[in-house]
Amino acid sequence: MLRAEPAARSVRALLPAMDIAARSMMESQAIAGTIAGVVADRALDHHWQGLFQYASIRVGQELAASLLEKLEAEAGDAPQQELDLPPGPPARLYRRMRELVAAEKGAPIAPDSAQYWPPSDEKLARGFVALRKALSAQQSELAELRYARGLRDVEAAYVLDIEPADAQRGIEAAIATTAKLLGRRPQSRDNTPEGALLEAFALDPRSTRPPRRARRKPVLAEGALIAGRYEIEEPLGAGAFADVYRARDRDVTDHVVALKILRRRAADAAAVHAALRELQLIASVFHPSVVQLKDHGWHEGHLWFVMPLYRGETLATRLKRAPLTRRQAREIFTPLAEALATMHRAGVRHQDVKPENVFLANLDLDESEDGVPQRVLPVMLDLGVAAKDAELVLAGTPAYFAPEVAARFAGAPDPPPVGPKADVFSLALTLMHALDPTPREYVAAGAVDAFVAYRAAHAPKISPVRELSDLRPYFSRWLNFSPDARPSAEEFVRELGSLTRPEERAARRWAIMRWALPTLFALMAVFAAVLFAFSRENELQRRERQLAETRAQEARQRADNIYQDLTVQEAKRKELEKDVARLEQEYQTSRMTREQLATRLAQTEAELLSVAEREKALNTTVAQQQREAHQLRESNGRVSSELASATQRNEELSGELDRQRARRQEVEGTATQLREQVKRETDALETARSRISDLEERLARMRNDLSAPPLDRPNKHGLTPSL
Repeated sequence: MLRAEPAARSVRALLPAMDIAARSMMESQAIAGTIAGVVADRALDHHWQGLFQYASIRVGQELAASLLEKLEAEAGDAPQQELDLPPGPPARLYRRMRELVAAEKGAPIAPDSAQYWPPSDEKLARGFVALRKALSAQQSELAELRYARGLRDVEAAYVLDIEPADAQRGIEAAIATTAKLLGRRPQSRDNTPEGALLEAFALDPRSTRPPRRARRKPVLAEGALIAGRYEIEEPLGAGAFADVYRARDRDVTDHVVALKILRRRAADAAAVHAALRELQLIASVFHPSVVQLKDHGWHEGHLWFVMPLYRGETLATRLKRAPLTRRQAREIFTPLAEALATMHRAGVRHQDVKPENVFLANLDLDESEDGVPQRVLPVMLDLGVAAKDAELVLAGTPAYFAPEVAARFAGAPDPPPVGPKADVFSLALTLMHALDPTPREYVAAGAVDAFVAYRAAHAPKISPVRELSDLRPYFSRWLNFSPDARPSAEEFVRELGSLTRPEERAARRWAIMRWALPTLFALMAVFAAVLFAFSRENELQRRERQLAETRAQEARQRADNIYQDLTVQEAKRKELEKDVARLEQEYQTSRMTREQLATRLAQTEAELLSVAEREKALNTTVAQQQREAHQLRESNGRVSSELASATQRNEELSGELDRQRARRQEVEGTATQLREQVKRETDALETARSRISDLEERLARMRNDLSAPPLDRPNKHGLTPSL
């Protein structure tokens, strides 16, 4: 059984997200020992990045890494009850880090020499520099601890060893300075002075990387034999929740497997039963892209299970080289979406979909020359048996939470239920990050609670990359804030076809061109043959005309020669003239036929050009209509977002109006009291003035009676008689 008193004390000392996460773990009855010990250990995970940035700003990254390792060693040696004392583990960790910094550092490093997170807006970046310079040293540290490091006012006061009231005044002064320099609604992520202070003290995660936590003591040693069958050969990896080992299966010759064992023991029989039931559900899911559980059991109270040992790399490792192409993304994410659909039908939710949990198994026996496998099988790793949502919050890894999951740990009133569509959200966010190489959202300054609260109220921003503009309507649906507006996993599978739709349209156009070009060439060949036939006929007619002229000339010569025999040859001459007339008529007729054919050919060519122009105009019109449709979808999304924002703002303004009205009534009551007090003070002043006048008259009479010393000589009391 869990001990309630230290658990409750620890829970009260935690931040909102950690508070709710700790309660969730306590209620789940899934761990042995006290919740205080677990929370104290997870607090170091939760604030690991923040502690490193806190020290880096003051002593630089190299020394900060050394101090963080020293702090980790001290926390591991200290009794859990000591860390759990009020005001709680986070405040005690930061106070000890402050002491280590004060003992180790030499000349202080100017805060602006640290590599702060650069906002996209240059004006805001200059404002952050001015803000850090305008705050006093204590205000700066209080604001950093309160907003960038996620501590409460009382915790920040404990770290600085000052009174909570002084800490509250310092934080209020920092907020007032922020509003004065950056405005009441600065261009920070959430448009609040508090959010601006968080970002002002956040370091750039691309250049500020904390050291890894020291490797926890492994659960199993090399050579250990599990269930009399699996011999541990070497560790493959270790996380906050489980260790993974390469193991040899003694029952199958030359067969190796991956054996995963949870780091924590089961609390009681109920926890054992719940874990086995979850394993049975997961084992009932069969899909090539869902890691298959081949065996399971208990070893000294630790749950273990056996999985295939794949060759390959995680999607996170693959994305470090380059983003995925659209076709690669479809080939990888379609099986993953189908796997999620299979899991959801079996009543199982993954709970931790992210690039690190997508493994690209190499199916090629021999890799290509460049070392890149030609065929990969995406496999979903780390199903729900490894980590629950509550544990992910405590470990500081909620980057792929859906808004409804984040709302459970942000203290949101009446959060929506969490269902399978939370997995769809996480997979779609992973897809967007796989396609878009630009920097993604991250947990600024390691402030997990601020990130969880922001995600609980805002959906992620859609990628602005121009090459992905046609996918924005789909991502707006897949990453919608409301789970009801998102597709199911089955629908997501079908909609993933939009990834390669432009390529498919281009392929169809190319197929049409491959058919149309030969047809066009055939038509051109036919026209060429017709033109050749026309030219041949023209040549024959020209030759016939020349022959007729030659014959006519010969006839004239013969007529001259046989002029004497005119009567005899007259009939022949007339016949020859008739032949000539007939030939000329035929020539005229053939000439008209050629002109008609040439005219018809010109008309045909003009019609072909007109058809091509109409087809081009039609394609342009279709493309324009598609762009207008995309713009309308985007406009609808923006209008819906603006309407929701306006509704929320209206509610905020209504609440503010009520508070202002109450404040006005208070001010009016105070003003009435002040008027009465002023009247009393005025009466008292008039009485005092009368009294002073009487005293002055008495003083004048006394001067006349007494012999006064010279005005420039002080009396024995060191005073001059002049008033």
